[in-house]
Amino acid sequence: MKKTPLIYVDHGSPMRILESNPINEKLSLIWKSLEKSDIKAILIVSAHWITRWTHITTNTDLETIHDFYGFRDDLYDLNYPAKTSVFLIDEIKKILPFVIEDSTYGLDHWAWTVLKKLFPDAQIPVVQISIDSSLDSKDYFEIWKKLSILREKGVLIIWSWSIVHNLRDFSWEENIIYPWARDFDEKIKKSILENDFETIVNYENIENYKKSVPSFDHFVPLLYILWATSEGEKLIYDYENISNWSLTNNIIITK
Repeated sequence: MKKTPLIYVDHGSPMRILESNPINEKLSLIWKSLEKSDIKAILIVSAHWITRWTHITTNTDLETIHDFYGFRDDLYDLNYPAKTSVFLIDEIKKILPFVIEDSTYGLDHWAWTVLKKLFPDAQIPVVQISIDSSLDSKDYFEIWKKLSILREKGVLIIWSWSIVHNLRDFSWEENIIYPWARDFDEKIKKSILENDFETIVNYENIENYKKSVPSFDHFVPLLYILWATSEGEKLIYDYENISNWSLTNNIIITK
């Protein structure tokens, strides 16, 4: 079986799931292009599930978590009836024997709003894995190098994050961009396209990183996808934009 692709997507506001917009259109095109018969399960990582130690979801029916407030009522009516994957749970436990099985967590909105556009019928079973707040960059590297073998077993790995994610400077004026946000995003993009992973790993050396990455949780999954990428693979930008002054909207995939 050939390797499944890697997908990194910024999901943006929860409202995006109800709207017609370019990033949703791109996700729908990715869904149409995937050889879905080769995908046995999905492993998804979201910025909203941060734990002490590494957890994985194990409940048979994964709850659609509406972890947001103050939005339209119809957003809370949406459901994504995903099932878990016993196969994937077993494979993860073989690779990472220390993982904690969590039957209380489902799919948070950073996960299900993306999955609903990629696989609208919830036809592929899913496991969500948490971000372990106790780890450092070297630990993340080791974990995702090991987990990358899942790509050879029909597991599609998806990360839902944001390279630039500064809600303190957020504005409802969608089409205006802070120069510092644009500059940071462009430096990261240049490094990705040139396979200059060292610059990305050491992102704290890039000017304006404190404004662009005020907390590690939204940025660190980018390191995950770098480390899960195989030799000879290229990461490409399938979509890119910055909105609301200080939020990136990117889709990055392997080719």
